[in-house]
Amino acid sequence: MITIILGMHRSGTSVVAGILHFNKVIMGTYETFWPRPLPQNPKGFYENYDFRKINDAILFSSGYNVKDYKPNVPVPKIIERSKMIKTIQKYESNFKNWGWKDPRTCLTISNWMLIFEEMELLEKLKIIFVLRSPLAVARSLKKRNTLPLKDGISLWETYNRRAINFCESNNIPTIYLSFEEILKKPVKQCKKLFKFLSLPFDKSVIKDFVDKDISTNDEGEPFVLSEDILALENKIEKLTLL
Repeated sequence: MITIILGMHRSGTSVVAGILHFNKVIMGTYETFWPRPLPQNPKGFYENYDFRKINDAILFSSGYNVKDYKPNVPVPKIIERSKMIKTIQKYESNFKNWGWKDPRTCLTISNWMLIFEEMELLEKLKIIFVLRSPLAVARSLKKRNTLPLKDGISLWETYNRRAINFCESNNIPTIYLSFEEILKKPVKQCKKLFKFLSLPFDKSVIKDFVDKDISTNDEGEPFVLSEDILALENKIEKLTLL
């Protein structure tokens, strides 16, 4: 099984990736997990640099610098075909259950799917879509990257809209999780997740990754969300209830 985590930056994807990794869904190795734990993510990112560097290259070649955090992201083109195939083969040959987490995959997921289709691996795929409220994400980005709230919310929309459009236009099994619900009811949400994956899980792992104090951005500077943003958030929230 190949598990891909989709979700905007600062949305709880690291928490989900860590829980998966320590339940034997391999999300990378010590050598490929980068960056290392930092004050803004002390439990670790569980972000596989093998996949991140390919995503960065795809987006950069399409005229987008991911470190600029600008919401106007061009539709990327496939320019890393051989590297994508080689990286997939590396993990597919070494692990029964594996996957990766990198928020940029929200922007490049269609490119990866073309490669998986070429490699006849589509039937092995499952997607985990992690949602966090746009204002909480924007506040977190402002704190970490000094990004204005308006820009953070626009970026949230770009990532989530690209990801949801992909999921809705494909038949890949997908589960939608709310980061807020993971913090409130971690065992219940993990049971839901591992039932979807048809895998057992060790709930003792949860305490190492889920801490209600992780989220400190539910309150703060106010901002009026547009109807489009609210509609997109509501749409994905409904899917997390299924």
